[in-house]
Amino acid sequence: MSLSRRGLLLGSAGAALVLAGCGSGTQDSAAPAAAAGFPVTVPGKLGATTVTAPPKRVVACGYLRDTDLALALGANLVLSVRNQSFASGLAEWAKPGAGVEVVYSESGLPFEKIAAAKPDLILASDDYDLTKDFPTLGKIAPTLGYLNGTGKDSWQQMAQRTGDVLGRRPRADDLIKQVQAKVAAAKAAHPEFAGKTFTFGPASSGQIYTISSETDAATTFFAQLGLKLSPKVTNLPASSTPGRSQISPERLDLLDADVLILSYSDQKSRAELEANPLFQALPAVKRGSYVPLDQGTAIAMAFPSVLSIPFALDAVVPKLATAVKSGA
Repeated sequence: MSLSRRGLLLGSAGAALVLAGCGSGTQDSAAPAAAAGFPVTVPGKLGATTVTAPPKRVVACGYLRDTDLALALGANLVLSVRNQSFASGLAEWAKPGAGVEVVYSESGLPFEKIAAAKPDLILASDDYDLTKDFPTLGKIAPTLGYLNGTGKDSWQQMAQRTGDVLGRRPRADDLIKQVQAKVAAAKAAHPEFAGKTFTFGPASSGQIYTISSETDAATTFFAQLGLKLSPKVTNLPASSTPGRSQISPERLDLLDADVLILSYSDQKSRAELEANPLFQALPAVKRGSYVPLDQGTAIAMAFPSVLSIPFALDAVVPKLATAVKSGA
């Protein structure tokens, strides 16, 4: 799957200095002071990002979270690279105002359109092809990449680094605290989640996968609510996608847990699996502890941000509560 990410930025105006003149009266020098916090340099694995003044035109080139952060921090986002997982090109939780152009390219980033947007900052920390794209993007405008590697920065790190390059770190820190408080409140409201095992993965066109890594972002999402990944899947061989293991149609029993959660790319894929007698025979399914999710909600957990996590909590927690209650 081709992945791409999104951007953000907000600046503050500098002040003018009025200097006292000599002799007759005063004179206005009209010399602008440097904006507070700028210039700023943010380190990155592929190179540091230096921004000399609050950016006024921001482009987001990552898969999802660059756009999320641009919107959450109030940046003047002028262009976002289309996300092919969503019909509109933007995630359900990303609601930009007027003036944001969403662009698409058959292969790779649309560099000509990015350049035509005349950005003074490019956010690309969620670009899964950044090692290839970074040199070209850097020639267009200062580009914020990742700190640790592709998909390795935590959502907190991504928010903080974007806040730094925008001069909006206090706002980023506040958003992080709000999201963490919402997660903690959901866990406190559902003590019945504690210790319950789960399996979770996508099903599409007859292929079924399950998360098998305890460090996966979606695993972390459920773990923060008190659930734990089923030991049945933690030692399964990995597929070509890190942290995911493929389940053969004959071994659907591996999916069984206190709560079985699956996401579907379309209704046809869901209907086919739910009609399978082996699936219907799973204890979790028979007792009502099976939670079907749409692809968008699954993506919100798999690519966490200050916008997607609250969306996922609202969508998933009530269904988890029903599933756990059914198995009580």
